[in-house]
Order: sequence, then structure tokens, then C-alpha cells
Amino acid sequence: MLLVACKGEENKESIKKSSEQKDSLVSDSSSIDTTILENFNPEDCIDTLEQRLIDYGLVDIQSLDSTILVDVKYSSEDNFLGIDLYGNLNRIYLQPDVAERLVKAQKKLKQIDSTKSLLVYDGVRPRSVQWKMWNTLDTLPPGQRGKFVSNPRNGSLHNFGAAIDLTIADSDGNPVDMGAPYDHIGKIAYPSMEKIYLDSGMLSLEQVNNRKLLRRVMWAGGFWVIQTEWWHFNSCKRDSAWVKYKIVE
Repeated sequence: MLLVACKGEENKESIKKSSEQKDSLVSDSSSIDTTILENFNPEDCIDTLEQRLIDYGLVDIQSLDSTILVDVKYSSEDNFLGIDLYGNLNRIYLQPDVAERLVKAQKKLKQIDSTKSLLVYDGVRPRSVQWKMWNTLDTLPPGQRGKFVSNPRNGSLHNFGAAIDLTIADSDGNPVDMGAPYDHIGKIAYPSMEKIYLDSGMLSLEQVNNRKLLRRVMWAGGFWVIQTEWWHFNSCKRDSAWVKYKIVE
């Protein structure tokens, strides 16, 4: 069963009224008050995972800047594991200071090209989800698994809400061409290998420039890319995260 919590006094009052009317509704279905449903907005509701993130003190990035686009890949099967790991979660959460830095990156992008926007795929990732990802790859030895998913025993920066996966979207909200899709496990996704793939013709200059633009604006927000995933940016080192933040279990 999915549990939800709804924002707003009207929704709370409506739910209370609904409960009080339960007995009369059973005996007389014609007495249903449709105004209860009229005041219900699904966007005001959060599932149990999202409530847990809020309880950890994390913030919804779009509450700080609504121009940032979101596509929660792990709330679907459109990811390298092909598994829905987040369920109904449709917002991206980060540590408050990390989210503020992302807003700076978005502003920098808008200054460079007002038609483009950051498009975020993943933010905080509870360590319980990290374990699911790790165990899904159990046919690989730990050393091999670590190339695709950080060992949850060590704590990924995603587990602290201090790392982010994202790209750039055009004016229609479509991701620009980065030469390799999000979550691609091949070396063509490696920033460290871009020159080799550019010289071979497997990456175009436009694709590399798109990656460089993403790195430029994220650097302006205080993030840096890891050298095996063009989409993954860290806000701090792991040792600092253990000191500054609480890991999200």
C-alpha cells in the first residue's frame, strides 16, 4: 500500500471530513460530497520515500528554481538496470547548500544561452537503493561492480545528496546530443576519452562542445565531473560529505 502525505489545510480538512462521513456514505451512497475531491491535488502529495528525504532535511531543487527541468530516471525503467527503483518519486532532492549551487549553475547556463536549461536525472539516492543496485549486479565480482555502481559500504556521494546526474535540454525540453546516452557504460561516455573519440570521428565536435558547456556551467556552481561519466557531478569529496552531512539510508 502506498502511503501519502498531503500539503495544505484544505486537503487535511477534506480528509477529516471524509473520515467523519464514512458511516453515512456506507448507508447512503447518494450523500457523497464531491467537493472533497475537487480540493484534492495529486501534486500536493508525497509518498513515503519523499517524506523520508524531507525528514533528512533535503530540498526539492525546483522549489528553489522552477526553470530547472527534471526527469527522474530511477522512477522508471529507463536506466541502465532497467528497474524502477524510486516508485512514485517525481522530484529531485539535494542537500540545501548543494541545491543552491545548482541554481547558480542554471543561472550561468541561462546567461550563456537563455533557450537552454539543466535537465536533472538523479540527485539524492538512499543507500538502501544503492544496495539494490549493487545486488542487482551480483553476477559481477565487487571490483567489476564498482565500475558501474559505487560500493554502498563506502557511501556514494549520491547517498548524501551531494552528487547529481544531469544534462542540458534545448528550448523544447529535449536533451542535447552528448554522444552517449545517460547511464551508458561504454568508454565513449568517459570525459577522459573525449579527445580519442573525437579524433576517431566517433564523437562530433558539437557533442564534445555540449559536454564542455555542461562542465563549464557546473563548474560555475562549484561542481566537478567524474572522468567516467559525462553526466555525474560531485559537490565535495567523500570524506567531507561524511563530516558535513548525514547519509540517507
